[in-house]
Amino acid sequence: MRRVGLVGAGWVARQHAAGIAAVCGGRADVVAVCDPDPAAREAFAAQHPGVEPFASVEDLLDRAGGGAGVDVLLVLTPPAVRDEVVDPALDRGVALLVEKPFAGSGAHAAELVRRAEAARVPLAVSQNFRWYPEQAWLAAALRAEELGPLHLLEHRSFQDRPQAPGVWRAEQERLEMAIFSVHLIDRLQWLAPSPPRTVSALTRRDPASGLPGEQLAALLVSFDDGLVATMTSSWRARGLPTQQLRADGEHGSARTSREHPMAGPASGQLQLRGGEVRSSSFVDAGPVTRAHLSYGSSTAALLDALDAGVEPAHSGRDNLRTMGIMDAAYLSASRGGTAVDVTEALGGEALAGPGAVWR
Repeated sequence: MRRVGLVGAGWVARQHAAGIAAVCGGRADVVAVCDPDPAAREAFAAQHPGVEPFASVEDLLDRAGGGAGVDVLLVLTPPAVRDEVVDPALDRGVALLVEKPFAGSGAHAAELVRRAEAARVPLAVSQNFRWYPEQAWLAAALRAEELGPLHLLEHRSFQDRPQAPGVWRAEQERLEMAIFSVHLIDRLQWLAPSPPRTVSALTRRDPASGLPGEQLAALLVSFDDGLVATMTSSWRARGLPTQQLRADGEHGSARTSREHPMAGPASGQLQLRGGEVRSSSFVDAGPVTRAHLSYGSSTAALLDALDAGVEPAHSGRDNLRTMGIMDAAYLSASRGGTAVDVTEALGGEALAGPGAVWR
């Protein structure tokens, strides 16, 4: 049984706790939570019997579990304060699962990965959208190579998602991409067989919202093997919400779709050239939501890697591709949409190694 500590006691902490209980079973137990807000940490502890509340991450790391500490630390804070948590965890050799985006910039992400690797500390990123069942279905179809070599990936998301004033997100200059469509970017790089090369992007904010950050992003990504990927994500869609991911290969096409990004029914269709459409549907079953399962699966994948002594499939090193695309998109948008090399966004860090994790 691995002891898990949570840093941050808000909404996302409750999702992770529910996911760990649903997916990890007897492999992991949440034993501690840390939050600078006394009311938040005490409320979380009251809702989760056996969880000790702490005011500082240092106290959590040193005193949780009756002084035994924790084996895995989930970092669920806003990006601006994550170093305050990651640094002491690296010093103590505690495995890390960090919420996305796991750093404030691509160059900083590359620095954190180098530091974690030098300290021999496993570092994973909670890109939990990979574990939605329709995405597992699509990845399996690509793994079987039914579609043949890929030449296009397309991801689209349209939501009406206003941000309430006064919360930390409403103050962010990096908003829609950093908060939500970083998940969509991650899916694209996860399915792509080769590393990303360049990104062109435009972003737009809603002047009426008063928010400094963007609420719409449109990206064009090129990959080393010639694959092209596009992503359009908007929080300004007043109707007809949808989430769609499409893959086109030499022999056929596949797509997934759902209305709500984190709940409700989803579907998948696959058609080989000249063949019949094959369809699959995915529905929530029981009180545990698909979101809970995706959060829990992110932790379970880290536990699998720890047990096997291997790099997690959603490691920080793997996530440099995601961070590189996102940071290059912000750079491109600031330059009017001109193409930006992903290595520039990562401060010169080269992307090497195997392609898609599902291969």
